[in-house]
Amino acid sequence: MRWARLTLPAFWLLGCVAFVASAQQTGSASARKNLTHFSRQIVDRHQQLYDMSCIPMSIELVLKLLDRVPASYYDLQNPWKNKSDGNFSNFDGKTIAGVTFHKQFGLERNQQFPLDKLFETIDKELKAGRFVIVSLASGGGWHMYVIYDEDADGDFLAVSKAGANTMEASHLKRTIKQMQGTDILTYDPGRPIPNS
Repeated sequence: MRWARLTLPAFWLLGCVAFVASAQQTGSASARKNLTHFSRQIVDRHQQLYDMSCIPMSIELVLKLLDRVPASYYDLQNPWKNKSDGNFSNFDGKTIAGVTFHKQFGLERNQQFPLDKLFETIDKELKAGRFVIVSLASGGGWHMYVIYDEDADGDFLAVSKAGANTMEASHLKRTIKQMQGTDILTYDPGRPIPNS
């Protein structure tokens, strides 16, 4: 999780709880396009182990959704723990379980942010069957979500974790417009690594 000026886990937790309540109220649209091989069961079994491990938590979740690692895999969160100065750059160009991750749109968030290009990129990734990790504003900092589909209107649907609780987010285009942009983590799925 990246922090604007706020780095205390207690404040993050309060912000996260507020964001969870907001996200759960909106819920996800019932009609979705089924663009990815999404499994709610995998999401529900996954956990965020530390207050500030949402970046590696999201990457682990994608790897689990891609069936590259077992449900017991927490090899990214455990060394990260409550690292407060991390961002998507920590995983840019890294290959994990045969999947190579790429940070995109690491730009200043302002009125000149290329929102149309960002949304086109996310749409293209989803239509190729790939998940997208996105950074969304939360309680004075950021929380990471996995975009897994589009609703019937073409807006993005995402999930995340706060501890063992699954959070849903919809209307992401509106949220990202209000934020004046955000960065994303995409990936090249490569080939699955055979079990040894």
